[in-house]
Amino acid sequence: MIKRETILAQNPWLTDVSVVAETTSTQLDAKDDLVDKKLFIAEMQTQTRGRFGRQYFASNGDGIYMSLVLKISDDVKDYTILTAAAVLSAIENLTSKKPLVKWVNDIYLDNKKICGILVEHLLSSNSIIIGVGLNFNISNFPIALREKAGSLFTNETPTITRESLIAEIWSQFNRLSTSQDFFEIYKSHSFILGKTVEFEESGRTIIGTATDLTETGELIVNSDGLVKVLSSGEISLKKWLLSYLSRIFLLSLKRRVMQPL
Repeated sequence: MIKRETILAQNPWLTDVSVVAETTSTQLDAKDDLVDKKLFIAEMQTQTRGRFGRQYFASNGDGIYMSLVLKISDDVKDYTILTAAAVLSAIENLTSKKPLVKWVNDIYLDNKKICGILVEHLLSSNSIIIGVGLNFNISNFPIALREKAGSLFTNETPTITRESLIAEIWSQFNRLSTSQDFFEIYKSHSFILGKTVEFEESGRTIIGTATDLTETGELIVNSDGLVKVLSSGEISLKKWLLSYLSRIFLLSLKRRVMQPL
């Protein structure tokens, strides 16, 4: 079981940390409580979901599933980008791993998604719920996910504990929330800039090149000379992924040919 004391010791700014063995969703737990700066953690979630209501795979005791309640202040930030920067910084501070971010809320490692972030605004209570789902030490994914889902540690002994990573994530979150450094961290870890992307607009598929991010985290795409600014939605990197997989296949084939008989 994740130790709440370790997390609180490194994050005295948190009002409380709740750790349970199983829950339907830490997002729902947070919404039912709404205590400012309270962190909800579960060893297992039975109804996991991300952006657009999509479900994602959860593994008992092998992942990090947590949600934080925050009362919104006058200094409103892009909490998705802030949280992503905190996750990136925490992983790099504690391990030798080199994660990257796919706009807008997915953390990737070795070209596979290992973490998703969901930020929900509750206008009625002037609060936000920040949800983080991170594959920590998962080796066996369902067949349908094996090509796209990854884990921070896969088929190896973790060099850190889950509670140490959780503690570092929220420590970095608190530190970065008082500066603008989080945007530069996020941007410098983006693997989408300079690549061909696809997105839907008014029922049409638009293809262009992701060229930059605005100061508020919007994605700038150049499509045949027309500049599109995306503030939300889903983008596809299918063309880049196909190119990447083709290179891997050809490299593997070349190695086989070069092997002596």
